[in-house]
Amino acid sequence: MDAISPWGEFRRGWKPLAAAVIAKAFSVGTIPIYVVGVFTVPLGEAFGWSRAEVAFSFTVATFTSASLSALVGWLCDRFGARALVIVGTVGYSLGMVVIGLSTGWLYGYYAAWSVATMLGMGASAIALSRLVAGWFERKRGLALGVMLMGSGLTAFAAPPFVATLIENFNWRAGCFGLSAAILLIGVPVVVAGLRDAPAKPASADASAPAAASGSGAAPAKSARGFRLAFESRAFWLMSIAFCAATFGIAGLISSFNPILRDVGYGAEQAGALTGLIGLFVMAGRLGVGYLLDKLWAPGLAFVAMACGAITCGLLILPALPVWLVVVAAFCLGLAAGAEWDALSYLAAREFGLESYGRVYSLLVVGVAVITAISPPIFGYAFDQTGSYRSLLLLSGSLLMLGPALLLLLRRGKGDS
Repeated sequence: MDAISPWGEFRRGWKPLAAAVIAKAFSVGTIPIYVVGVFTVPLGEAFGWSRAEVAFSFTVATFTSASLSALVGWLCDRFGARALVIVGTVGYSLGMVVIGLSTGWLYGYYAAWSVATMLGMGASAIALSRLVAGWFERKRGLALGVMLMGSGLTAFAAPPFVATLIENFNWRAGCFGLSAAILLIGVPVVVAGLRDAPAKPASADASAPAAASGSGAAPAKSARGFRLAFESRAFWLMSIAFCAATFGIAGLISSFNPILRDVGYGAEQAGALTGLIGLFVMAGRLGVGYLLDKLWAPGLAFVAMACGAITCGLLILPALPVWLVVVAAFCLGLAAGAEWDALSYLAAREFGLESYGRVYSLLVVGVAVITAISPPIFGYAFDQTGSYRSLLLLSGSLLMLGPALLLLLRRGKGDS
């Protein structure tokens, strides 16, 4: 791929990239985040479940995803990403039907989300980022940012689509509507557009694993896959850095709206201001993705994710005028947008593509677990103290100190 100009990569790989955007929009890692909340009140009215009980379905789905990540990473490296994404997209369409057929048994509802996640895991970010990274090298950061914007499409379109179906029919129609959308839009696009990148010479990525440990002792040259990750200093630095940042980012996103309500904003205004985070996440993914190809990636990732600490500081203030809320939303959106861009980019940068799926899957496991437990911890802290202050202070520290570990990664060839 070295013979292809940077923008020539887009001329060559635009079709797989466009298909990956749609696959990401309909994926197991995107839909639950944005639709679980839409089902909360209707399911409570239908079965008498509390909001916490309904919301726990997201935790179940997240832990199921984390438990399967290593397997998906291995399959991705062994058989390629395209087949996995196609099977996962079709499977998730069927999974939505399984959820829609749930009865009033709460644990059965949780099991349905778990089954849907299992069926859709092939189309997770592990396979999608591996596929995109294979098509792009010199513009890899920007391409990954574009792919990850698929979640922004879901954030924009899925909640009103599902809410309309629920309002006119019932909550089951919301699930069946999502299933139909995945099957009629997602599957054809994925089948027609996704292609695994042509194989590159083995020497193309050979230097990455050997240098992954930075200035410390490098893993043996024969190390690959899961062993490469565990023997690498870079893997542990990245794991701690991204897990620390994720705790703050996930907790802030889940608590942003309640914090605004606590300082006096009405439901409508708080909702509109919270919605700005989604717009800033998309902007952050594009902007950071573009800059990852031009600047020293670890330094850029640190600065962008550390911006989340600014959000923590602002939300502690007793009064939050609109302009400060917008600044807080911008900083949080930038941190959240940079997180997955940087994680995907640095995994390819540090470990190469031969073992990308397995190494990336291990990184994702930690991030997924933290994503699942951070919002409940924020909620529990508020229930106990009547304030988010202690968690905001902790999150601000983690968002500064965690990403700072990335500065210990090597400065690779071509870094500014």
